[in-house]
Amino acid sequence: MDSIVGPGWRGKQQAMGRPFWANLDDAWNRLFYGRGRSEIPDIINWADVAESWVDIRAAVIHSLRSGQVGPDYVEILDLPKNAVAVRPISRLSVHDRLVYDTLIFSIAELVEKQLHDSVYSARWGTNGKSFWKPIDSWVSMQKRGVRMISRIPFQLARTDVVSFYEHIDVGTLAIDIQSAGANPWVTERLISWLRMFQSSSHAWGIPQGPDSSAILANLYLLPVDEFVHRAKLKYLRYSDDMMIFDTERESLRNALLEINSILRSRRLSMSMTKTDIYDTVSALSQLESLEKDAIAYGLRIGDVGAEERLYKLFLEATDGEQNDRDVKFSLFRMGNNSDDRAIVWVLRNLKESHHLASELLRYLECFPDRLPAITRAYVSTMKRAVGHKYDNLEQRILQAAVRQGIRSTEIRDMAWVILTDKNKSSLPREFAARYLGKVSTIADGQLLRREFENEADVNVRRALLVAMYEAKSVSRPLLKALASSNSQLTWVSRYLLQDPPVPLPR
Repeated sequence: MDSIVGPGWRGKQQAMGRPFWANLDDAWNRLFYGRGRSEIPDIINWADVAESWVDIRAAVIHSLRSGQVGPDYVEILDLPKNAVAVRPISRLSVHDRLVYDTLIFSIAELVEKQLHDSVYSARWGTNGKSFWKPIDSWVSMQKRGVRMISRIPFQLARTDVVSFYEHIDVGTLAIDIQSAGANPWVTERLISWLRMFQSSSHAWGIPQGPDSSAILANLYLLPVDEFVHRAKLKYLRYSDDMMIFDTERESLRNALLEINSILRSRRLSMSMTKTDIYDTVSALSQLESLEKDAIAYGLRIGDVGAEERLYKLFLEATDGEQNDRDVKFSLFRMGNNSDDRAIVWVLRNLKESHHLASELLRYLECFPDRLPAITRAYVSTMKRAVGHKYDNLEQRILQAAVRQGIRSTEIRDMAWVILTDKNKSSLPREFAARYLGKVSTIADGQLLRREFENEADVNVRRALLVAMYEAKSVSRPLLKALASSNSQLTWVSRYLLQDPPVPLPR
């Protein structure tokens, strides 16, 4: 290890507690093994990064040692939040993401020590807690709220923060990081990284996308947690979603006003549309339905009526104003149980429910015997999306088509349109390239080489190299030249030179 980190480095590690390279390895494991849950999937599941991990690891350590941290460029992807709204997801290079996560993981235990058990997001500790499974943490919080109201007829005050991550003030956060008692060496680099992040793109605040950002979010909201704790109110929080319980409405109103003042002092704004006080009956309806718990339990034990109750829940969720959370709950379990009764609705609503594309497409993939109808729906949906801003939907359909081995002339033609449209974000263009590599003709292979030569975006160039490899139109001299260069395509070129079976995107 000293051959990589140097003798002076080890002394810093002893001062900081947990070995720094352990945080880096943890950052890599979370990035690589969490890839299937990623909002920004990779065309080959980071197989090239895994193959060159020793070299990449050394490069990250070098950056951390030298203090040259922070992204030179950040791509901001607009991912659908609902049918009309989006949220900005920061797409970082692997190197920048590993530096960022490593630095945050180095202060994670310090933040954890400051948190009360009322906080459910991004918990960190030797037992792992719930950092890996945010959905499980959210459900646990909801269930605890139900138990509290069931024992005592509490009223509920609920609020959250407008565009929370985007509005976190890095100057204020820098003071918080320093106050947490982090090693100055870590503090300096983490603050430098965050300031570089703001200056490298039109992003501000802290990055959305990396799970590690939630640790900084917890640190930033400590004053709110402390106020509620001192006020001796019952309280639950997941990130910026806050729930306060009390039997007196005036007490809850006073608490909301004080929280609003604290948030404002930290450059944050309380969401007026999501701030309200609910009576006991309404409070229970605000929390997760107990019916879903019963359905999930019934499915686990094989209760004969559970599947029908699940289908009824799906019908209710799609009747009238759509309940997205219940749609996702139902489709995941109906797919696992090979219940095809939602197929017609899903095929008809791919475009209208584009913000649920990942869940809808995963459900369809549970029915390979319906591939002809599914292919027709993909074609129809993509045609209706042409000329409009449906980048995420197009990317998800192409990703699913690659996984399902769909060979469609019409999808192929639309993939070419997406690939050559440089006004689009890079992600759908990358998956268009991957699809074309899988279904290419001889002419396609030659055209892919031409696109590679004229492409400036490094992520799309990487996808094009993979596509050319799968189309058998990439030359080994080109791969060797890139593999021995300082290009950002070095890793993927080294990987492809081994003639691997390229994994399907997850």
